[in-house]
Amino acid sequence: MLKDLSLLIGLQELDLKIEKNGIKEKKLSSQIEGERKRVLELEENLLKKKEMLKHIQIERRNKERSIEEIDSLLAKHEEEKYKIKSNEEFAALEKEISQGEEEKNKAEDILLELMEREEGLDEELPVLEKESKQANKDCQEKERILRADLDSTIEQLKHLENNRKKNISQLNSVLFQRYKQLQKTRENPVVLSISNGICDGCNVKVPPSLVARVRRREEIVYCENCTRILYMNNS
Repeated sequence: MLKDLSLLIGLQELDLKIEKNGIKEKKLSSQIEGERKRVLELEENLLKKKEMLKHIQIERRNKERSIEEIDSLLAKHEEEKYKIKSNEEFAALEKEISQGEEEKNKAEDILLELMEREEGLDEELPVLEKESKQANKDCQEKERILRADLDSTIEQLKHLENNRKKNISQLNSVLFQRYKQLQKTRENPVVLSISNGICDGCNVKVPPSLVARVRRREEIVYCENCTRILYMNNS
């Protein structure tokens, strides 16, 4: 039974290390994913701004052509003034000219807004490109470091898992099943020492008779309160 208890303590140590390394693996993977996501977001934002600039430039050119067309129409109307003979025709033409000028003013306001937006993007894009390029460079370096740590962690996990299998193969199968059941119903660790007559799992005093049985290591002894497996250090 002494051998089974030693194997069980060793198995728990392996399980705790596996759990710790598993958490570390997930954390490192999440960090790598986070770095990639940040770069991707910057690249997507840069692309979005480039598309926005392209669209604004098209709008601006269209608006400039529209203003040129209005100017041509207004110039034509000015020439037509000298050919009109009736007041009614003159009034109608003046109305068209007024409408044209109003339309031109609106178009020029829109053009000015487009030009301001274009200028802003022209200034912003080089900054975003530099930021994206630097973030990509930083990401590659961080990922290299994180990847090395992750690969090392995965390798350690494989080693621990192999040792765990060897340990389980030597352990009493009934005791192993009991250990697994305790892991499901209790927080780790489930194999605990007694310190100063107190169970390290639930902090409840262990009866002297139970302490004596644990000290002898002739059987597997469970805490009467939390049902965890007990052992004594340096006994």
